[in-house]
Amino acid sequence: MTGLEPGMFAHRSAGVVRAAVSRVLPGLGRLRPLVEADPDGAGPAGTRGRPGRAALREHEQRVTREWEVLRERLASLARERLADVGDLLSDARLEFTPDTAETAVRRDYVWAMEAFQAAGKILDEAADLPDLAASVVLADRAVERFAAAHLRHAGRRPPAPVVRCFYNPLHGEAERDRPNAAGPHGKRRGQRTQSAREAAARRRPACGPCRLAILAGQTPDVLPALSTVRVSRHHTAKVFVPYYAVPQASSLWSATCCGAVDDDAPARVLRGEHRRRRAGMTP
Repeated sequence: MTGLEPGMFAHRSAGVVRAAVSRVLPGLGRLRPLVEADPDGAGPAGTRGRPGRAALREHEQRVTREWEVLRERLASLARERLADVGDLLSDARLEFTPDTAETAVRRDYVWAMEAFQAAGKILDEAADLPDLAASVVLADRAVERFAAAHLRHAGRRPPAPVVRCFYNPLHGEAERDRPNAAGPHGKRRGQRTQSAREAAARRRPACGPCRLAILAGQTPDVLPALSTVRVSRHHTAKVFVPYYAVPQASSLWSATCCGAVDDDAPARVLRGEHRRRRAGMTP
């Protein structure tokens, strides 16, 4: 092992990352909807009936411009993050000898290297915002597994893997539930029936701000994806949708929370599986 301590591998705190992401992505709730149905029709807000060709074109141009700005901002964040991670992995390599029998150490180390390689591949081929988010997520997971390899090598137990916010994995670690103490027969003392909002807030792992938004009946800051949808028999339009709303058969990122919940994600990326998408979901 190098002279570095495993604690030096910690990536930027969740608060710093979230602050950077908040500047980059305004959240789906604050993005411009392309087609917003009014109570009496399917047209854009402020219109009646189906949207006209000119209105669709104007809305699509606005959405496309907004998407391009967001994409460039997130790409800049991803490039900066991968550069930092690359420097860290290069400066703190583990030295293995032929008689090293630390299977778990090797497994974590190899996984970290493959995850970082996959993050770079995604960044080079990114077509939409979830691609760029996945690049950052896999780079951060590479750091975590790299630190785990060093800890195991030093005879220490690594912490449990980070569980990331489902609504936007770039928000960092999800807030942990704090169950009440168990009483007789396994029941929790003081337990009460959850409200619909409380149940919804606990349905998926969520960071503190996203959970609070759900509890308040608001839309959390969801990571958006750009999708093409049919708005009439002869017209399609580009809209922002939650990244997890993309069919899993068409998106590796909706299936894996941008690579946050699947240990096979790096290998799948290196096989090119992340490029699989149906034509309607391609920006």
